[in-house]
Amino acid sequence: MDKSYIKERYAKIRLAHNISARKLSLELGQSTEYINQIESGKNMPSVEGLINFCNYFDISIGEFFEEKFNFPVEYSAIIEELNKMDSIAIKQVYELLKLINK
Repeated sequence: MDKSYIKERYAKIRLAHNISARKLSLELGQSTEYINQIESGKNMPSVEGLINFCNYFDISIGEFFEEKFNFPVEYSAIIEELNKMDSIAIKQVYELLKLINK
């Protein structure tokens, strides 16, 4: 993992929420260019900045850095829904996923 991972992850997560870089920068209490500077690789976020970013999108820092999660925002939402189900429903969802992915 390198710096490009962080900038690409910022962009992927932001775009998944269909929010502009400018609007997100302002929502995070930063200058209008804050997110653009991170996504272009000109700057790196501070630890606090990364925490704020993750909190804004309701994902953990672990989910942010988990490379196998291509879509951490969507995975988090799916897991939230799965946690509301009983084991029988979860098994049904799992079987449906296997059918979809054939």
